[in-house]
Parts: sequence; structure tokens; C-alpha cells
Amino acid sequence: MRTIGCSFVLLVISLAEGAPVVGLSRRPGASRRLAEEARLYGDLTRLMAFHADILVGTPGQIQSVIVDTGSGRTAFPCTGCGNGCGEHMDPPFNPQSSSTFRWVQCGEKGCNSCSGSKCSYNVRYVEGSSINGEFFEDVLQLGVAQRANQRGPVWMGCHSQETMQFRTQAPAGIMGLNEGGWDVVKALADGPLEKEIFALCLAENGGSMTLGGTNSTWMPTTVPFQWTPYKTNYVLDLNGINFGGLELFSGFVGSFQLDSGTTWSYFPRAQSMKLEEAIREAAKERQVTWVSISCLEATEEEMDRFPNATFRFGNANYTWPAKGYMFLKSTNTWCFSFFTAPPFLLGASFMMNNAIIFDREEKKIGFAPSSCPRFVSRNDLAPGIEELNGPSRNAATSYSEISFAWPQRFLSRWLPWTLMVPWAIAAIDRCDRAM
Repeated sequence: MRTIGCSFVLLVISLAEGAPVVGLSRRPGASRRLAEEARLYGDLTRLMAFHADILVGTPGQIQSVIVDTGSGRTAFPCTGCGNGCGEHMDPPFNPQSSSTFRWVQCGEKGCNSCSGSKCSYNVRYVEGSSINGEFFEDVLQLGVAQRANQRGPVWMGCHSQETMQFRTQAPAGIMGLNEGGWDVVKALADGPLEKEIFALCLAENGGSMTLGGTNSTWMPTTVPFQWTPYKTNYVLDLNGINFGGLELFSGFVGSFQLDSGTTWSYFPRAQSMKLEEAIREAAKERQVTWVSISCLEATEEEMDRFPNATFRFGNANYTWPAKGYMFLKSTNTWCFSFFTAPPFLLGASFMMNNAIIFDREEKKIGFAPSSCPRFVSRNDLAPGIEELNGPSRNAATSYSEISFAWPQRFLSRWLPWTLMVPWAIAAIDRCDRAM
């Protein structure tokens, strides 16, 4: 999902009836990985979204795509779009330059709409922007070539027209991470990745992303992950809100979608007002000056002394720090990052400074506060991360945490892997060669 300004949220409405589900077969001989990592770029103020680099085709062509847990389609402009598409930070994808490219044909399983002989899409957003084009299959690699992540076949969209926000945004396209539809996570899990898991870690500038597992170097945490089950579309049941020890709400509060593609977070009026009142009281106690009705003046050190907000999802507590519920609009100016408007959801502002794991095999989400790495440009190095441009180490965060609520599965499946990694990798390679 996406936003424009601070007043509304855009919902994807597909003109084709029903969401196609595409499962691509695993290719014989492909080795499987525990995790693939990539840098994220973006922020809440200038770009108002977070995007990753992907390489598409053979040889790989770089495309910047917004990471969006609110939708399930990966798409971007192609060279045939011409004046139908806007100018973005990367050139349009050129199908003729890829030896592994093919159009998805009408009649193929999962195709619900056609344009001539090709499978097509036509998507509108609530505020009026739209994209349309044709689907194709090609190989996709997360991150840039230096990461040495593996490639896998994925169905993607080739824009033939963009309007409004899609036309003016800096990133080239969008990568839908939701379940169903043209699902890149499912496609890669059927191919080079071991697990249908991904994780996001959003910082004030940039962040990190992994597919297939997690990497503690890229998402450092000091406390165990807490887990809660999710409903369809990553919807979580909220059971209480606490602010600095003050109980604001208890009992069932409502259901909220976790949506990285929406900039801000949106609550019912009663919750927004109560949270605002608590923040204003904390600012008064710290003698912090408000420069407008929704913005205060404070240094980063002063913001670090503000209380955390704690959201309870089942038995799991999610920490929303001050640098999450307030965003840095300009130097020493911090503004509310949440608003009152339906539909009610938890956007990128809610996900800040937390490592969040989406375990789609167990239908649960795990989170823990994290010092997410920061990136402003593709040339940046993140402090504390060694060998940033080297090959993937695939050092997965403890699999006992990934399977926290399922000890039997951990003992029978993951413990042997954590103890005998070299033998496990060799076994996978032998299986691959036999396929």
C-alpha cells in the first residue's frame, strides 16, 4: 500500500476478479540458501517509502522497488512504456536485453486477465493513481551483484502505463510481499531459498531486508523475538496500549494490518487522541516546546529520553520508540507519525527501529527492537557491518526464535542444522543434484 501526504491511505483494487496464485517449480540443480540480504533505502519525509534494489533478467538489470507488505504484485516500467511512464532513479527494464525473459501467455494457470495474447493487469488506487501492463517471467536477485545472492524465476509486471504517484515516485516500481497474487516470496521459496520467511528492519534512513530467514548482523537485537499469530494480509489483533507505564487501553482494541508500503499509521480517533495526550504530557514534563499543533522541537538525545509506547498483540509486546511515533521532519523538529483515518493500519512509521520477521510457514510475526543499519545512497557503508559488499554469510538469527512456539519442530528439524551446518549444506547439494 502507499500514501500521499498525511490524510489517507491507498488500497489496491484489482480490476481482474480474484487474485491469481502462481507457484513456480523449483529448478533442478539449484542450491538453496538460509537467507539473502539487501539494503533498504528511503525515509518517512523525502521519499516517504522504503525501497530495495533487485536485479532482473540475464544479465541483471537494476530496479528499485518499494517493499510493500500491503500488496502482492512486483512490477516496474519496461522500455515499451515510453511516455506512458514517468522518469525514475533507474532506467526502464529492457526485455530484449535479457536472455531468460518470456511473456506470460493468456491461458497459463493463474492468469485472470489478458491483453491480446499476454497476461495483463490493471490496478487502481483509491486516490486515483493506477498502473497497467503485462506479466512476464524472468529471474530475480535480491540486492546488487556484490551481495552474491542467488537468482530465481519470478512472475513480474511490466508497466505500460503509470499515473499520478506511480509516475512521479523516485523508485522504479513496487515489490509486493503479501501472500497470494504474484508472490515473489513464494516464488523464491520454491526456488533458491530454504524457507518462506522474510524480515524488514527500517531505520530513519534506509534499513535492511532478508528473504528466506534472518541475519543477526544485518538486524542486530539484544532481546529475544516476541511472536504473535497473524490473520490474512498480516492483520494483527491489538489487545492493549501502554505508554511509559501508563495503561492507555486494555482488552481488545481492534485489528490492524501491518503495511510497510504505507508511510504513516492510522488509528481510530479515541486511540489517536489518547496517545497524543500522553506524548504531550511527556513533552511537558521534559520542558520540550511545541512549534505547531503536531510538531515539537527537540534534539535526538532529548527524544531518546521520551517514553516508549508498548502495543500488546496477544502475549507479545511490541516496543514503539519515540523516534517511531514521532518522525524527524527537519533539524530538531519532530512530528506525529500517526493519524486518525480508516482503514486502520500500522504503516512504516510503526515499523521503525524494529527487526520484524514474517514467518509465512507458521503464520506468525516476530519482532524485537533493533539498531537497523542506515543507508542514504548506494555507496554508503553501514557502521558496524563488516564485509558489507561481500558474499552472503547467511548467519540466520537463532532458529529457536523462529520456531519459538513449536519446540518439537525445533528439536526435530532445526537443531541438527544449527549443529551440523556443513553436513546439512552438503546434503542439500546432493539432493539438488539428484533432482
